[in-house]
Amino acid sequence: MTWRQHRFVMLGVVVLLAALGTLLVVNGIAMHNDYHRLGLDTCGSTQSRQCNVAFEIFNHRYVGIVQFLPRVLLFIPALLGAFVGAPLVARELETGTFRFAWTQGTNRVRWVVAKLVLLAGGLAVLGLAFSMLFTWWFHLWIPYMGRMQSGQAYELEGTVFTARILFGFALGAFLGALIRRTVPAMAATLALWVGVVLPSVLYLRPLIQTPVIARDSTDAVTRNGWTIESWFQDQSGKRISGQTIDNVLRSEFTTPQQAKTGGLDQLLAKHGYTAWVKYQPDGRFWHFQIVETAAYVALTLLLGSATVWWVRRRTT
Repeated sequence: MTWRQHRFVMLGVVVLLAALGTLLVVNGIAMHNDYHRLGLDTCGSTQSRQCNVAFEIFNHRYVGIVQFLPRVLLFIPALLGAFVGAPLVARELETGTFRFAWTQGTNRVRWVVAKLVLLAGGLAVLGLAFSMLFTWWFHLWIPYMGRMQSGQAYELEGTVFTARILFGFALGAFLGALIRRTVPAMAATLALWVGVVLPSVLYLRPLIQTPVIARDSTDAVTRNGWTIESWFQDQSGKRISGQTIDNVLRSEFTTPQQAKTGGLDQLLAKHGYTAWVKYQPDGRFWHFQIVETAAYVALTLLLGSATVWWVRRRTT
């Protein structure tokens, strides 16, 4: 019965993810072919002249879609929560069909639990499959971009993407039972999902593990890591404003030849300034994924339990 009631929306999810997956496959095959044809899989470090030229060509062709697409795809869980989760109970309550459903040999608790569990299971399988496909599409860029950068691979690789789908679904189901109107519940689901996820990325994720603070004369320190903050300071440890650095550069750092000979580092040292950075190393990827996944799963279980309780106690 659950399948018959929700087969069209679930087929819609399959079609959406299949369409996006087809885009990843077509673009990914082209990227892999160019990566091999340009010799990037055998030339070694991009610091060498041959590799640097090849990578610049590869980067020019594909960096646009690699930076843009993950930022769009990370909102898929919110959409699935609004279109799959919000109507789950709200539509039944809005149309009054729940009265018929609860007289067919099953009580309301079994009815809502079956819907939540079966649909959540289907969404989890689809989410994990899509994450695996995205991982294949993105993995060529991991040596250059890493996996910890917010808005890039981190949001769609691993298990966080699937956990957010389940959170969005449970949030939508609970708001649907609470609001009892489908469209308002969908709007509320989108708003609250964004209101929970974005602040967690910006403010809570950096706190999962204490960031590393290090001197950063080149990008070698933070390469592939997630840079949280960077600054300049003097010999006493006092932070220097960006305007002060700009004034120094305008007054002394004047020729292109200085840039080619490491003039910036020498100039900073001359004035007693050093560059510092706070970042999360790329090696912490799975630790962060596990912690965030556990948090979203806990929220999912709480929302699911709240939905069952509300349907049992409050819905008439």
